[in-house]
This record gives sequence, C-alpha cells and structure tokens, in this order.
Amino acid sequence: MEQKRKNAVFIIALVLLSCAVMAVIETVIEPAYAIKSAWKVVFFLILPLILLLTQKTQALQKAFTLHKKSVPKLLGLGLLIYAVIMGAYCLTKGVFDYNALVSSLSADQQVSPENFFWVAGYISFGNSLLEEFLFRLAAFLALSAYLSKKAAYLFSSLLFALYHVAMIGGSFPIPLLLLSLLGLTVGGLIFDYVDEKDGTIYHSWFIHMFADFAIMTIWYLHIV
Repeated sequence: MEQKRKNAVFIIALVLLSCAVMAVIETVIEPAYAIKSAWKVVFFLILPLILLLTQKTQALQKAFTLHKKSVPKLLGLGLLIYAVIMGAYCLTKGVFDYNALVSSLSADQQVSPENFFWVAGYISFGNSLLEEFLFRLAAFLALSAYLSKKAAYLFSSLLFALYHVAMIGGSFPIPLLLLSLLGLTVGGLIFDYVDEKDGTIYHSWFIHMFADFAIMTIWYLHIV
C-alpha cells in the first residue's frame, strides 16, 4: 500500500512538473517552435516514459496495443469528431471573431503561411500523441492503478483542460475561454473513458488527432 501511494505521488508530481515547465516555456520564454517542440518531447514523453519503466507498470505494456478490427471504428469516430467541430464552427463563425483569434494564435505560436503545414502536421500527429502519452497514459491509465478511478479521471481531465487554457488564455475572450475550459474538461473525460476499457491510448489519440485536423482546417481558412 505504501509503495502504491509513492508511485501515485511520483506520477502526479511528474505530470504537474511537466505541465508547469512547458507552460513557462510556451508562454514566458517563447523559444523557436522547433526548440519548444523538442522540450515538449522531453517533458511529455521521455521523462514520463522513464518513470513508468522504473515503476514497471502494466499500463505501459498495453498502451500501444491496437487490434485491426478497431481501426474502422476509430476512423469513423475521428471523422465524426471532425464533422462536429466543423459544424460548430459554421454555426458560431458569425458570433465569434475567428479572424482576430487566429491572428493572435498565429502570433503566439509563431505560425505563418510559410510554415503552417509543417506546424499543422506536427500538432495533428506528433503533439497530439505527446499529450495523450502524458495525460492519458501517465495521468490516467497508470495513475488509476494506484488511486481510485474517479480521482484519476478528475486529475487527468482537469489538468488537460488547465494546461490548454494556460496556452491560449491570452488569445481568447473570457466567454470563449470559459467555454473552452468546460469543453476541454469534458473532452478529457471522454478521452479517459474511451481508453479505459482496452487500456490503450489509440482511441483518445485518434479523437485528439481528428479534433486537431478540424482546428487546423479552421486555422488554415483564416491564415491564407
């Protein structure tokens, strides 16, 4: 029991540290995009991987197990998510000033029409995987072996939402910021739920990836 408590504390501490350091790097230091991405690999992948290997957790062994019969379902779910986000955009583009929002985000993330496709590809495929590794594998699947499922759900989803709000807080108006916080928390809960049954992060990664595809589509429509 004592060892389980220590393992939980180590995971929580590492996840909090990783999020805090990356928040400072992204919002205060603001290095070049490639350097920022490299640091995220360190704090969202390498350090959690070392910790989970040290703990010899079973969650790590199952995390990347994908059954072929699951692929069509995952693709269908991803396309549904893409359609929902694009539909929401079409319904709200007359309410929110997406041009100003995208301009602010582009400045914050150092994104231009020249490097957009490189950044969009990294965000959709690489960044989404890094975040699922930290928030779903470490902060939920691995942590739930040492804490109650409810506690792991709450910790993972809230931290997922707060981390992203910290990244975009200066760019979003307050109503949209609060809506984003709620939506990201619910999204985090859904990500945890779809991964819980099989213990793999592929389910949440596909959803996350297609959500990012939609966001990148909206971004592209306003940056070109």
